[in-house]
Amino acid sequence: MNQKGRVRPTSQRLRIPQAPAARTSSESPDSTETKPLTQLIRTKQRPIMVATATFAVALLLLASCARTTAHKAIPRTTLPPPTTAARPPPPTAPLTGLLVSAVNNRPALSIKVDNSPPALPQTGLDNADLVTDELVEGGLTRLMATYQSQDAPLVGPIRSARPVDAALLRELGGGIFAYSGAAAGEIAPVKADSTATLVSAEGGVAAFHQVEGRRAPYATYASTADLYAAGTQAGAAAVPPKPLFSYSTTSPAAPPATHAVLPMSSQSSAAWDWDPASHQYLRSQNGAPDVIAGGSRISTPNVVVLSVAVGPTGIFDTAGNEDPLDIATGSGPCWILRDGKVIAGTWQRPSITDTVRLVDSSGAVITLQPGRTWMELLPRPGTPGLS
Repeated sequence: MNQKGRVRPTSQRLRIPQAPAARTSSESPDSTETKPLTQLIRTKQRPIMVATATFAVALLLLASCARTTAHKAIPRTTLPPPTTAARPPPPTAPLTGLLVSAVNNRPALSIKVDNSPPALPQTGLDNADLVTDELVEGGLTRLMATYQSQDAPLVGPIRSARPVDAALLRELGGGIFAYSGAAAGEIAPVKADSTATLVSAEGGVAAFHQVEGRRAPYATYASTADLYAAGTQAGAAAVPPKPLFSYSTTSPAAPPATHAVLPMSSQSSAAWDWDPASHQYLRSQNGAPDVIAGGSRISTPNVVVLSVAVGPTGIFDTAGNEDPLDIATGSGPCWILRDGKVIAGTWQRPSITDTVRLVDSSGAVITLQPGRTWMELLPRPGTPGLS
């Protein structure tokens, strides 16, 4: 209302004092600046709206991320299956393929055993892992009994070495070779090529002794324990031989052979008959059952017959008979008797440093039944009579 009592028109805008702006030196302290209310309100609302919009955008982004996270496929990680170290195969005796609790950490021990009629019956052959039958002078045969997985309390009668022993011993990694006597020409190849530690009854070795009730030269015997001790003292290495053969308990598909006759010479023959009850081949010699001391029949689950060439040695006995040389290297026919069957094939041994390999007509390795083996070196051109 003015001085004349009139009311101020309502259309006049209300001005609200504003905070003083920064003054300059020319400004009066009483000067002020005012803004309209609507402008003030709009000015106040602008930060709030910006903050609200920012918050809304943030919520939208979070929601979008949440949806993306919810729908995004989580990659699957495939873990490899757990691996376990393969168990080593159980130990087997190198010359029999039989499972053993532990392999004897010792070399092969080969002993020359007489096989002539005055020497029978022999002792200790049933404990040998491998027995090799070889032709000697006069049409007779002599045995090499090889021990590694078990011992024999007594072996004999022990006789002299022969030239073929060099190749047979080399195949066994040398080992220990026990014998009683040999002519210079007979033992020379053994000393030169066998790599064996030699233990001879003529060398003053205490392991050999004479058995009562036997006459010379069929009275020399020894235990495998004493011969191993003598060989170790002479420097034999405690190294087991490598396996000679492959083994399998699976019976092969092969023709039956329950009887085999081997013509070793005009004076000697061996025969093997399959015994289903014991699953063994039983040996006969010169038409009679072949028994050892104590009356047991010689038996084995495996008979390996190798057809070998025979060469001259130029060594003669006192009766004028030349000592033959069974040639145990090269190749030739073979016949493997096991499980009442026969597998015909080929034996291969290129050199004295190689191990014999037995293969069938398809070239596959012929396997033996785990157990002891008799190896017959059958002179050519002889072949086994099978039935």
